[in-house]
Amino acid sequence: MISNRIKTAGLLTASALTLGLSVSACGGTSDASSSGCTPKHADIQTVAPGKLTIGVIDIPPFSSYGSGNPTGIDIQIVNKIAKDECLTPAYQQATYADAVQSISGGNIDLALGTIDATEKRLKAVDFSASTYLDGMGIASKSGATTVNDLEKMNKVGTIDGYLWVEDLKKILGDKLVTYPSSVELKADFDAGRLDADVDAYGVQVLQFKDVQGVTVALANEKPDPRVGAIKNAPEAAFPITKGNTSLKEALDAGIVAQREDGTIAKLLTDAGLSEALGKVAAKQYVVPAS
Repeated sequence: MISNRIKTAGLLTASALTLGLSVSACGGTSDASSSGCTPKHADIQTVAPGKLTIGVIDIPPFSSYGSGNPTGIDIQIVNKIAKDECLTPAYQQATYADAVQSISGGNIDLALGTIDATEKRLKAVDFSASTYLDGMGIASKSGATTVNDLEKMNKVGTIDGYLWVEDLKKILGDKLVTYPSSVELKADFDAGRLDADVDAYGVQVLQFKDVQGVTVALANEKPDPRVGAIKNAPEAAFPITKGNTSLKEALDAGIVAQREDGTIAKLLTDAGLSEALGKVAAKQYVVPAS
């Protein structure tokens, strides 16, 4: 099941933002405060007092709802921040189709699952600091690592709608075949009808984890100026309620701390991903509106 996290489809407007938010008394009279917990940031606004309500999109290894027992890189990042802020995580299952609406409607505080910061989404929500890059992967039996390697092939497959597709069409022409999802793409690659499978890197690492003879490369490690999504990789972050500066400040501080102390890099490598995914820009890169 392919996520549309780095697709260019428009998202909902922020009209529902007029719905009020309740204030979590993370300091003061909250349950966390009375239990002796001192938050790093006082008076964080959340939709439910003392809780951080989180929508979880299924996109392992980054996040999986797991029937109410969430796991994944994003889960571990948020759990640490919630603990530091004396908030109890309350997880709900979410999809890319409904996550932004749920945030702007005041039902959840944030969503996670490799969601890129884009100009279109910023019309409806704010974003935390970036957690890691949302990179382009190349799976092949030849050990391809670059777009130059793809040019030498007969057939290359990818998924329609990704940010890199139009650039690859210009470079590869009729050699490029597009598919509606990872399922069809991988099926043709497995059947030998494609020389390379170009998909979201994190998805591919999990897909081909135990497949002999197939390598997965992060194309962003060797940037090609002809492909915008490689030259400027989308950056994953947590969308949050627009205007909730108290929550944004807490999330930003927690994420930056975990980037700087190596926590996020270790989470990535422990999941079998390249540490290079953690090298986000000093200033958050926001994908321009098409």
